[in-house]
Amino acid sequence: MPEIVCPACGYEFYLDEDDYEGELQCPNCGTLLDVRIERGELKDVIPLEEGLEEEEWLEDEDFWEEGEEETSWEEEEEF
Repeated sequence: MPEIVCPACGYEFYLDEDDYEGELQCPNCGTLLDVRIERGELKDVIPLEEGLEEEEWLEDEDFWEEGEEETSWEEEEEF
């Protein structure tokens, strides 16, 4: 069972495959990885796209919360 080390965060995890070629997502940081395993031996681990860190999510969330205007249906409807 080959050990995979995420190049973005250093998290170590295993894939129970003798031959594998494709994309995996790091279970720790969410980085998309291109992984190649041949005959039970890890050949390549290449980061394709970094995952969003918690701080980025919080920054985005704060931005959208401040930018949204709350209006109620009662205020919009005038008869």
